[in-house]
Order: sequence, then structure tokens, then C-alpha cells
Amino acid sequence: MNDLRVCLRLARELVTLAVFQFVFAASLSVLSGQTMPAGADPQVWAEALKIHRRAIIVDGHNDITGPMVDEDFDLATSSVGKYHRDGDPFHTDLARLKTSGVTGEFFSIYVGGNRLQTHDTLRRAMDLIDATYREVEKHPQQLMMCATASEIRRAKKLNKTCALMGIEGGYAIENSLHALRNFYRLGVRYMTLTHNVATAWADAHRDIKHNGLTDFGKEVVREMNRLGMLVDISHVSDKAMHDALDVSTAPIIASHSGARGVNNHTRNVPDDVLTRLPKNGGVIMVVMYPSFLDERTNREENERTAKLRPQIEALRERFKDDQLAFREAERKLLAENPIYIADYKRIVDHIDHIKKVAGIDHVGLGSDFDGVPFLPAGMNGMEDLALVTYEMHRRGYSEPEIRKVLGENFLRAFAQAEKVAGNRQISAKGSLKRLAQ
Repeated sequence: MNDLRVCLRLARELVTLAVFQFVFAASLSVLSGQTMPAGADPQVWAEALKIHRRAIIVDGHNDITGPMVDEDFDLATSSVGKYHRDGDPFHTDLARLKTSGVTGEFFSIYVGGNRLQTHDTLRRAMDLIDATYREVEKHPQQLMMCATASEIRRAKKLNKTCALMGIEGGYAIENSLHALRNFYRLGVRYMTLTHNVATAWADAHRDIKHNGLTDFGKEVVREMNRLGMLVDISHVSDKAMHDALDVSTAPIIASHSGARGVNNHTRNVPDDVLTRLPKNGGVIMVVMYPSFLDERTNREENERTAKLRPQIEALRERFKDDQLAFREAERKLLAENPIYIADYKRIVDHIDHIKKVAGIDHVGLGSDFDGVPFLPAGMNGMEDLALVTYEMHRRGYSEPEIRKVLGENFLRAFAQAEKVAGNRQISAKGSLKRLAQ
């Protein structure tokens, strides 16, 4: 009889424990704004959310700045279920940013090569910088401007999000080191050397004109090192990547790229560059655009674009005086012609590959939120970033490894770039002192 009572008590305790684990996981899910993935182990999910919440998370690239300028979008406004003027869904607002757990968000100062024709690249960059400052000024309880690694760590303690800035497209400096230095003074802490069109001094991944970096391009890299501005090799050609690594004495980053060893796309970083990262100290921040992540998605998206081009052009003509109506009609047409969209697990496939080739110390996250037309299946916006943490945890990544990917690797590279800048400044002062003697 006593044995039966013991067995019954143990059974009740096991049931209670199972219920507690399920409720605990569900409560964490609700608190985080997350929906536990179908088929997930509740305990693994709960553990992943705790790791996610403890970590300092840095996202290398977010294009919400465009709507902040062009559509007067306020981050305090809910973006769920809304669309940009270009027809793409929103991914970012203050609530989603809070849910994401991100401490350091790089707001993209995006200047595309198309603006070379309108001669307003520097002005466009200034408009985007102004919009970033204005959002922080409007929402000081949630946001703070940051320009150093230590400020990101401080923001974590204050439970705030750092607004950092990175120029996407070296056209913004208009071939002027004076402009580059002034952007640094305004708080810009990385620059993508090109976008999709070559600058006068650096080749883009699909526009080869200079065989990499010109002499002036190498001078730009050296000046960025001296300032403490990170060199970003996303969008550049393979030769430009190698030239940047040859010249830079500070860690380089790819603010939003994948691994070419997983998907052979020119926007991704090849293995021969990855193998050089341990010596350089750089970090590849994995993008979340399915067409860069997955060959099938990329192929089907390209095929759909070619197939529907005549219909889209007809819609453009029909609604030439009503862009909102055109975008709605375009969205409906695309929905009627669905493609395969790789899911969030594909992000971790790229993390796995970079870890294997370069090492765990050289991979981070660079979402490209609000810069891409769609996200991996299972992700709707920033609020779903914990899915990446969950998938790493599920695959057996340790907490220290996960925290490196989420932000610590970037913070280490950022701090090293600051140190290189300091060393160079000391060296320059020493040189001047010797010349004066």
C-alpha cells in the first residue's frame, strides 16, 4: 500500500512538473510576444528565450530609416499589418523592437547608386541621419544614440535600445575624405563601400569596373581605420573584399550577408574570404532575406519576376496616378503566384557554415529588416528574432556560443576598431612630435 502511495505521489509530481514546464514556456512566449514554433520542445523553447533575454543582441542592418524620411513614419506607430509605399511589409516599430530583445540596432543610412544621377547622395545621407536623431529625441525612454561598444553595453543595463548608424553605399561621401570624417563626427560607425553599383573607387558585387579597390578606395579604408569606422564588405565584389582585408588593420564586417558556401549568390561571402577572418578579427552578420539564404527561393523569385513583368508593367500604367492602388494590385498578383520561401532555420544553416569555416568568433546577425520584400517563413518582423536563438539552441549551440553570435562577436570587433583608431592617433601624435624635434 505504501509503495502504491509513493508511486501515485511521484506520478502526480511528474504531471505537475510537465504542466509547469508547459505553462512556463507558454508564459515566456506570451511575455516575449513570441509564438512557440510548431513541434518545438517547450523546455528547449523556454531555455532559448531565457538565453535570448540575457544576451546583448546587435542587429547590423535595418532600413526603416527610408520610411522615417519618405513616409514620415514614427517608430511609436504600430507597423503590424502595414506596408511601405514600395509595397513591402513593415518589420520594425518600437513595440517590435522591444520584443525582439535587440540592444544595438544599426539604422541604415542607405544611399543607392541610382542617386548618382541626381547628385544628391550626401544630402540623402544627411536626411536619414537627421531622421534617426529625431526618433531618438522623440522617444528617449526607449532609445538612446550610441557610437561605441561600451555605450551598447550601458544601454543593456538601462533597458534601452541603442540607435547606431551605418552608411550603406559609399556614394554618400562623394569621393571626399572630408565628408567621411564629418559622417564619423555625426555618429556613423560603419560604411558599406558600395551598394549594387560601383563607386568611383570600389567595385560592387554585380558591377566590376576597377578590379577591386582603386588607390583612393584603399585610402578610404585606411582613413576609416584611423577614425574607428568599421569597413563593411556587404555588396562589394570578391576582389574588393580581399583588397579591404589586405589594407585594413582593424576588423571588417559584412553588415548583412550570407555564406556563399550555402547559397551561391554574389551577395554572400565566399569561403576564401571567410578563411581570412580569424587573422583579421572580422564578423559576417547573417542576413535574413530568403533569396540570399536559399537557392530555390532565389531562383523561383527571379522566375516569377520575369514571368509577371508584363502584367506588373500593365498595372503600373493602369494605376500611374495612384501608387497605393498599384501596390495593392501588385501584392494581390504576387499572392496569386506564390513561390517557395525558405524558413528561419536557413539562417542558422548559414551561421553553421561560417562557424565551420571561420570559427564561432566570426559570425553575427544583420537582418536587413525593412530592406527586403519578405522574411523567412515563420518570421513576420523583428519580434520573431528569438526564433534564431531557439534554432541555435536546438542544434546544440552552447549559451556562450549563442551570445557570441547574437552580439558579443560584433562588440569585440567594434571595440578592436576603436582600439586601432586610438593606436593610430597615438602613433600619429608621436610622429608629429618626432618631426618637431
